[in-house]
Amino acid sequence: MSRRQFTLDEKIGIIGRLENGEKNSVISKEFGTCSSTISTIWKNRDKLKNMFQTTSLNAKRLRTAQHKDLEEAALVWFKQQRSLNVPISGPILQTKIDQLAEKMKIENFKCSASWIQRFRQRHNIGFGKISGESSAVNTDICSNWLANVWPSLRAGYCDDEIYNADEAGLFFKLTPDKTLRFKGENCSGGKLSKDRITVLVAANMTGTDKRKLLVIGKSKSPRCFKGVSSLPVFYENNTKAWMTSAIFEKTLNYWDDELRRKKKKILLLVDNCPAHPSLQHLKFIKLVFLPANTTAVLQPMDQGVIRNIKAHYRNQLVLKMIEDIENQIESKVTVLDAIIMLDKAWRNVTSTGIANCFRHAGFCDVTTDTTQLQTDSGLINNIDEDYLQIDDDLITSEIQTDEDIVNNVIASQQVELDNDTDIDELDDEFETVPSISEARAALRTLERFYYTKYEGTDAERKALSLLETSINSNTKQSSIKDYFKKLNKN
Repeated sequence: MSRRQFTLDEKIGIIGRLENGEKNSVISKEFGTCSSTISTIWKNRDKLKNMFQTTSLNAKRLRTAQHKDLEEAALVWFKQQRSLNVPISGPILQTKIDQLAEKMKIENFKCSASWIQRFRQRHNIGFGKISGESSAVNTDICSNWLANVWPSLRAGYCDDEIYNADEAGLFFKLTPDKTLRFKGENCSGGKLSKDRITVLVAANMTGTDKRKLLVIGKSKSPRCFKGVSSLPVFYENNTKAWMTSAIFEKTLNYWDDELRRKKKKILLLVDNCPAHPSLQHLKFIKLVFLPANTTAVLQPMDQGVIRNIKAHYRNQLVLKMIEDIENQIESKVTVLDAIIMLDKAWRNVTSTGIANCFRHAGFCDVTTDTTQLQTDSGLINNIDEDYLQIDDDLITSEIQTDEDIVNNVIASQQVELDNDTDIDELDDEFETVPSISEARAALRTLERFYYTKYEGTDAERKALSLLETSINSNTKQSSIKDYFKKLNKN
């Protein structure tokens, strides 16, 4: 059998296939080469990945494109097609770029072979026989995958280093009195689409590391963010509040860099939806895709974690509605409200519950506890089932049309107005940041409640003390001096 020469792109593709559990014999037969050649590529995988990353970085130093928006749109389209295992040749890409240029109203543009060549160099794209991914659907049932493929994939990773991430759609303004009216309604456009966000949830197998949530909204800068210095979540946006390949790649690049600083490597399980491209350049994240059409069974986050987050979120939403009724004010929910309640909901999900969901999905041996979310089952049982499940099937990603790609690229270059909060839904409390004195007055009210109406625990009293320290640390010394000056004058 002849020994053929592989390009760097082909070698990286082969490494990706081996990492996803494909057999050496299958790949060597496909390429008409001996198995020892594939073994050598696998043996040198770390060196080859470093070479690939260096090449990618050098490629970005090339002369920038004349039409940046067009290049960005072309790259989004190309990545989307490759995530679907669609073979893309030079002429096909050239034709598509001309079509995108027409949609973007770029006059006197004709894509040339040299433009394609520079585009390929800038983004390290190689054409030829596709070997980066396998288009064959895994026909084994979940149990066979777990028994035969999963052990080799997870080799070298302890439970703390194995993560799962999944998206969920959320009607963040939806209260129980609106459930029956909205259930089953199409969310692709109109009023209801403005009331949804997408949340990316990620945690490790032991539940000891719950990643900060990623929230995707429609508006780049909601008015309710005015005066907010930081958020308890990562926030991204696009016109449909969906996960996209660009957001997914940006999120994983950030995570990979964070792991680089910690000198830690992890394995990340995700489903193979169009918004999850195969990212070969990651150095500290081993990206593993679950078999097609098995995520309902194999996705740990779908075994109760996301459902539990929604239960906690909607519990807070109902309590807010009751509080607003008692205070005789109109109940309103902004994206900022939703983010704060989601962060609280995520913190209330227990590590034990997350670990049990991984067990239920079959990724580790069932020990003494097989309950999915025992700690929080009571909360779930207290919430109406229709209300809890109202957005279970909400779309979180979709194959983007040319119009979607063009609109998102153009929108990202513009300063966006708030399009997810109506003018009449804004309240003064979101226009002005609460003052130090207002925060201190609220703290005094909490203290009176805990010391008179409710027997608070030591941990709760300590939390109040820490909160007071935090508020005081934000008080300017000049303000304190001015206060005592006024006091002395009187």
